[in-house]
Amino acid sequence: MTSRERILAAFARRPVDHVPCAPFMNFQDWNQRVGRRWQYPFGPSLPETLDYMVRELGVDQVVSFGCGTCPEAGTASRVRMDRGLIRKEWTTPSGTISAAVRFDENWPHGFDIPFFSDYNPSHCVEPWLKTRADVECLRHLLRPPGTEEELSAIRFAHREARHWADTYSLALCFSFGLGLSGALQMFGPTEACTLAASDPDILDAYLDIDHRWNLAVYDIVLDLGVDIVRRNGFYESCDFYGPATLRTLLGRRLSEEIRLVHQGGAVIGYTLLTGVTPMCEHLASLDFDCIVCPDIFMKGMDGPAIAAALGGRKSFWTGPSDTLHMPWDRPEEVRKAVRRVFEVFGKTGLILTPCSSSKAVFPWRNVLAMVDEWKALRDQ
Repeated sequence: MTSRERILAAFARRPVDHVPCAPFMNFQDWNQRVGRRWQYPFGPSLPETLDYMVRELGVDQVVSFGCGTCPEAGTASRVRMDRGLIRKEWTTPSGTISAAVRFDENWPHGFDIPFFSDYNPSHCVEPWLKTRADVECLRHLLRPPGTEEELSAIRFAHREARHWADTYSLALCFSFGLGLSGALQMFGPTEACTLAASDPDILDAYLDIDHRWNLAVYDIVLDLGVDIVRRNGFYESCDFYGPATLRTLLGRRLSEEIRLVHQGGAVIGYTLLTGVTPMCEHLASLDFDCIVCPDIFMKGMDGPAIAAALGGRKSFWTGPSDTLHMPWDRPEEVRKAVRRVFEVFGKTGLILTPCSSSKAVFPWRNVLAMVDEWKALRDQ
């Protein structure tokens, strides 16, 4: 089988010639690497990564691309510095929204504040979203490509990714869609969780915008042609919300997104790291093909229970923990973790990766140990 065929067969829990290994690689922002040595034996470009990972290690790397925001005509942004704070505002036909963050050596975005960044909550002085009026402004900002220039940009990103996927016979993945993960970054973690109980209508309004954005972008990309859509559910877990809240806010929307992807001829994976065990019933009701990066070694993650509840219908793209195993120079613990993953999930519908990624500053021999143990186990 080619890598592409092997990955897609594993997604569908069909027979494969051997269990695929498709590690997520993370070059990291520069500030995450300060004082720590670059460990990858290749540079940070996609061609360098694929040349080493596919040709040298023999793994089934997946080529991914994404899409940014496309604010409509008539909107404008302004950024300024104010007493050690970066402040940014967007003016839209529905009003103005603004955010402010503390600038320090750990802020990776320079003179800017993006809408979606895990650094927003840790540096936040003023979140992007505070009121229902703020949410209404997003209707002018979270838009799919629409102008010829915007459409050309996503066509170019697709063409470039498709070139490298075809060169190495790899699967092509489109990563897009944030849902409550985006809400957490724009409202703030405490605020988003509080609103789920005190004012769920404002979260519902935000998710309506996000959902329409997702559907429109998926429609464009599915027409271009991709193998996999990867939907981010990182913060859509029971670490933050109860199962009933997740079903109410997300169930219908996720089902519609899944249906559109399947109708477009692709498969869809759902990224969830932790907080999965209490939401298995919710996940079982959704037709995701794959649960991506469930870290069964983290507290509260009952791997056998997750496999029993979901494994009959879904595949698992998972492996050693990038919190507990991959950062430390303990390759034997990585090997043990790989063996445990095979024990829990079996060989049908399994794709191996560090959860959630192998980062550029982690000891490289841990990756080599993972790959070596995978090769020893995959054909047994």
